[in-house]
Amino acid sequence: MHNKIKNIVTALIKKYDTRNPYELADFLDVILIEIPLGSIAGMYKYINRNKVIFINSSLNYNEKIIVLSHELGHAMLHSKDNCYFMKNKTLMLCSKIERQANIFASELLIPDNLFNKYVGLSLEEISKREYIPMELIKLKIDSMLKFF
Repeated sequence: MHNKIKNIVTALIKKYDTRNPYELADFLDVILIEIPLGSIAGMYKYINRNKVIFINSSLNYNEKIIVLSHELGHAMLHSKDNCYFMKNKTLMLCSKIERQANIFASELLIPDNLFNKYVGLSLEEISKREYIPMELIKLKIDSMLKFF
């Protein structure tokens, strides 16, 4: 499944010439709504044949990028399901659809050649410098190792 998700993300990046999740959402006609959501970081809902992503307005920009990338994964992979991203929890969930959305986010946010510019640094250091959670870094590494 990881390969399939990688191919979907690669096709989107190539077609729209961007990795920016805000730009992709716009190109894909996904409605974005930023509002206070309490402990929910974001959610994807399919409403009246529209793909709608809600992002918690209290998140900082880097957190919004992660959440939006994850929710775009749901919009592309689970378009008829309603999915919630709980702060500090979803990246650790083991459910199939949450893992798939995380794989989508890792493939979107982390180009294959990113690690070339950080030779000698730990994954934690790369995570901090790129503002990408370790869980997504590890998913990307797993993906890359499968091709060797």
